[in-house]
Amino acid sequence: MFVCALALTGCLEPYEAGTSATDSDGGSGGSTGAPTSGSTGEASTGDPTDGGSGTDGTTGDGVPTGGCGAAPYSWLPSEGMGAIVEQQFLVEFTAAQINGLLADNGFEALGPVEFGARVYKIRYVTQDRGLEIETTGFTAFPIAPMAMERPLVVWAHGTSGFSDACAPTADPLGFQIPVILAAKGYVAVAPDYIGMNGWGEPSGRLHPYIVPEPTALAVLDSVRALYDFAAKTPDLPTTPTDEVVLFGASEGGFATLWADRYAPHYAPELKIVANVAAVPPTDALGLTEHGMTVFGPTTGALAAAIVGGWDWLGRTSSLTDVLSEGPPVDVATELPMLMESGCSFDLPPGIAATDQVYKQSFIDAVVARDWDAMGVWGCMLKQASLGDSAIPLLTSTPTLIPQGEIDDLVFTPVVREDLPRLCDQGYVIEHVECAGAGHVDAVLQTVPFAIRWVEDRLAGKPIASPCVINAPVDCTKL
Repeated sequence: MFVCALALTGCLEPYEAGTSATDSDGGSGGSTGAPTSGSTGEASTGDPTDGGSGTDGTTGDGVPTGGCGAAPYSWLPSEGMGAIVEQQFLVEFTAAQINGLLADNGFEALGPVEFGARVYKIRYVTQDRGLEIETTGFTAFPIAPMAMERPLVVWAHGTSGFSDACAPTADPLGFQIPVILAAKGYVAVAPDYIGMNGWGEPSGRLHPYIVPEPTALAVLDSVRALYDFAAKTPDLPTTPTDEVVLFGASEGGFATLWADRYAPHYAPELKIVANVAAVPPTDALGLTEHGMTVFGPTTGALAAAIVGGWDWLGRTSSLTDVLSEGPPVDVATELPMLMESGCSFDLPPGIAATDQVYKQSFIDAVVARDWDAMGVWGCMLKQASLGDSAIPLLTSTPTLIPQGEIDDLVFTPVVREDLPRLCDQGYVIEHVECAGAGHVDAVLQTVPFAIRWVEDRLAGKPIASPCVINAPVDCTKL
């Protein structure tokens, strides 16, 4: 299905586009409305120097790095971050083709679209723990009757796995959401995330799953990469303006919230005007408590997040401190291997209870909310909880957070209860809860509304009722 990536899953059957374009190897030329890397621009903080942001666009304002047993480090200067290393033309669709595919797959609510779409794969420079690395993603450009500038949208994908093979750019149909966004008139970039190099040189590492800093930096540098791509690639049908919209779901909602949090510290030149963070895990501590006490989808997702954080921090602690060694399964040994070797999000077979996933001592500490007693593990979970973050909040970006009433993965009551705390800290949130919807359906049902919501923010309209926790509604009628 052409748009099944909206459901945060892989697709079932390929589609061969009937139209293609000539490959472009880059070169000079082209112009964008983008501020140059390192400039202050018109950041969403209103004053990017507030809080002491460094003139090189990175640290200088006391943003903590390392921690949880890892030594602190310094970020690399912004110069060169987001630079395009390699690009490859992928596919092109007409507006008529896209409208037909939307209709064929039951997504008429997203049409009719006005634009065609041209898609490329990119490799770009980012950094991790103060070291320069490369990662991958898509760019997609609206095809219009005449050259024009269009707003930039970042698509941050939901969980697709934890290794290079699971990256959207490794999937022959992984470009679907960028195509839809381009067809709706947005110049789109869709990062694969660190540890998920879908093409070219392998990353040689595990994806740091639900770890804020590497997730945020890869997203922000993907925006810089899109500007770099547009500036160096001639004959693009459209180019990006300086207005940036963040749009993500599930893990992608986590990614956009943290990209917005890090932006004034790491990339203050970016003008982020809106953030759509659908079904996001905002409170890792609260979700851990739920996953420890109720066996279900959250139980396994948090185990994967623990492995992702453990790997990113250098594997200096032992997973046997928190994960079960069996019976029936040695989760501490098998889960990292499963994450490295496949794209399944499932726990090893044969597990049916939380104490078969986690050590009972860890469960007891979580139930007692004795986070400090957990050492590095409690520290890691705090770092991944937006309301407990030590990263100064300098933005007030309008943020849409859709939830599903019966979401049992990113358990709705935990996030719903967390939102007022985030509002008290300075977030400007519009909340929508979809009646009878689970994790995936909440995303699918709110996409048309979210696109209209973004258009209102681009038009300068304020949120009418910010920070109101709304009762569940039929989101298909929004």
